[in-house]
Amino acid sequence: MRYFCFLLLFLAGCGTARSAAPSTVLDADGYAAEVRSTYPKMRWPADVRPDLDALITATTPPPDEAIQPGLSRQVLGVVNTCAWYRSWDAATGRGDAEQAKAGLRVITDVVTQYPPEVDRAGRDYVRDAAAHAADGNPDLVRDYVEANCFDTKWSS
Repeated sequence: MRYFCFLLLFLAGCGTARSAAPSTVLDADGYAAEVRSTYPKMRWPADVRPDLDALITATTPPPDEAIQPGLSRQVLGVVNTCAWYRSWDAATGRGDAEQAKAGLRVITDVVTQYPPEVDRAGRDYVRDAAAHAADGNPDLVRDYVEANCFDTKWSS
């Protein structure tokens, strides 16, 4: 998926200096299972959800690349951010103040926690997007969706 470039930048901030015991790697089936088991643990807007089969197909790394456990959480974090941004933007556009308020609460309280602490730029961006959204400005929200999820297939 094309948003993988942003995801790679996001993941680059996930590394740590400490040495860890060797971890197992996942194959494509293991990655798909991880996505499917992680998805229901996240809160999703009722009106915007990804097509999981299409997402798994688009984000599964090539067979010659190791898939580290936890990749699904990063992928779903990016897509979940897009889902909430899209839901909030649509609710705002149609004047649904109640849904927009609920979406903004998740954008502010949940989405801002996705980038790891070491990813200062990612954290700053989602915090700025939340602040702009709170002021009614959808520009950063729309930019994020366009850059990261423009080819995500949505089931709703």
